[in-house]
Amino acid sequence: MMISRIKIIMPIIILLLFNNPGHTQNNYILTADSKTKKDVKYGEHIAIQFKKSNVFPGTIRYVDVYVPAGYDGKTPACVCVFQDGMSYKADTVVSNLIESKELPMMILIAASPGWVPGDFDPESPRANRTYEYDTPFPRFGKFLLDELLPFVETLQTSDGRRIVLSDKREDRMITGCSSGAACAFNVAWNTNAFSRVYSSCGSFTGLRGSFTNSTLVHKFETKPIRFFFQSGTQDMWTSFGDWWSANQAMVRAMDFAGYDFAYKFTENANHCDDNVTQIFPDVLRFLWHDYPENVPSPKNKTRNGMMNQILLDGKTFEKLSELDVRNGKLVSNDGVMFLTSDNGTWILNEYAEKGNLFLNKRILAFGKDGLSLVYNDQKQLDILNKDGKVIRRISQKIYPHAAVSLRDGRFYIVGAINKTENPQVLWSLSPDGSLVVEDEDLKGAKSLGISANDNWLYVFEHDTRRGFNYMVQKNGSSLKYKQEFFYIHIPDEKDGAEITSCICDNSGRTYLATNMGIQVCDYNGRSEAILTLPDNIRPVSIAWGGKERNYLYILGDDHILYRRKLNVKGASINEEIPIIRVSAG
Repeated sequence: MMISRIKIIMPIIILLLFNNPGHTQNNYILTADSKTKKDVKYGEHIAIQFKKSNVFPGTIRYVDVYVPAGYDGKTPACVCVFQDGMSYKADTVVSNLIESKELPMMILIAASPGWVPGDFDPESPRANRTYEYDTPFPRFGKFLLDELLPFVETLQTSDGRRIVLSDKREDRMITGCSSGAACAFNVAWNTNAFSRVYSSCGSFTGLRGSFTNSTLVHKFETKPIRFFFQSGTQDMWTSFGDWWSANQAMVRAMDFAGYDFAYKFTENANHCDDNVTQIFPDVLRFLWHDYPENVPSPKNKTRNGMMNQILLDGKTFEKLSELDVRNGKLVSNDGVMFLTSDNGTWILNEYAEKGNLFLNKRILAFGKDGLSLVYNDQKQLDILNKDGKVIRRISQKIYPHAAVSLRDGRFYIVGAINKTENPQVLWSLSPDGSLVVEDEDLKGAKSLGISANDNWLYVFEHDTRRGFNYMVQKNGSSLKYKQEFFYIHIPDEKDGAEITSCICDNSGRTYLATNMGIQVCDYNGRSEAILTLPDNIRPVSIAWGGKERNYLYILGDDHILYRRKLNVKGASINEEIPIIRVSAG
């Protein structure tokens, strides 16, 4: 009894969300593509519950799978995933367009949002819709890819045909209305597993975090996804925001970033009214045109000025080699690459592979004229000359996480007094070996950088989104004017940017290895461009390589070394101070 009542209630909840009270319902005339035809054979629906999710534990949801009549049960079929159940008269439309050879063979998979029945009152469930749909995280994509789609492939039609789904990105589409549209965007954006998205009346508003999506579209490299957006002048306008303007902002972002997209904004159209169904056949034609010859790809070049300044046409991330070193980090000495860890430091050979052991200590940073700051597991900090001889042994023992050097021989270090402590101390280390505390009020500071002109020291907290700027003084004086300076983007499911590495170029930009990719900040501390590794591999450590220091080397959390040639030159303390002149912005 409890399940049957929920089955009735859920569509009512969704209907209330889809309609904007106070607006008259428009009458849209459907085309022949949305109506059954005598000469077309239609398929069958498989309806079933799914309640074995590990991604969303305890949830129950209804699943509806439509298998077109012509599907052979053997060949992997294209996929279209729907949120909030099947909509748009999609079964009829898809069968008609398959028959007219305007669509490939396609299986439709629709699911309701999950809900968890209460223990004391089972008929008062926890509704998961807004959590699953409106949160811009990769979790729902993981649910689809790891749980729902494999579950669908265990099903069979009434005549015994198996469900075999294509796992190719270009064969997958996802769609939804309202929060379901936000979900469709979030899945395609975060997984790289869907190449076609229909967003009708998308909730890119303040329901949860999807209001940030249009901003991020401006900053990320353009992804291989084709979009169609729909909204209307009478779309919802609530305490969570204005759907009409939010969808216009998303379309503007798509245009800015060079996406292959289309949209239809209709005068007087209400929230998720029949207009979303009326245009669905043409939406499919746009999203699947030229299939399979033309895989969705950017249509135009992005207008992101920083992206166009630093990236070279045709140059993408190269996968070089696997570097199997625990807690390894990259260190560069004027473009010569080293891999360092607590067990020692190895030089990387010309093939970017781990060569011979260079030093049985961890190199924290290279200084001017071949000096290096090194550390070993006996908590010993030394300054070595270019021949590897100890010229300064620091008596105070600390646990460093990262260090940078200045042209005058100073080093700055972030770390902790003890290994088990959260790193919260910033030290300066003078050429004579004096270690001085500059700041001890940091929260998990594990990375730092120095501007190419030695003016500014940058320190980043791991567990927050904060990055601080300090003015570096001449003659060994203490740092001045600490200021929270950087604005770093973080994934919705994270509390901090988890910055693990920082480098600067000669033009004033700062490059950060974060949990959202490599974020490139301007001289004013703003994250302006975000680069992601293949398959969304997380960057762990970054450094400048090559004779011209124009290669960005990245160690991923998969232990693979990547690189990308850029139109920039990395900073070096062995060269004259570059002239950096940047407006206040």
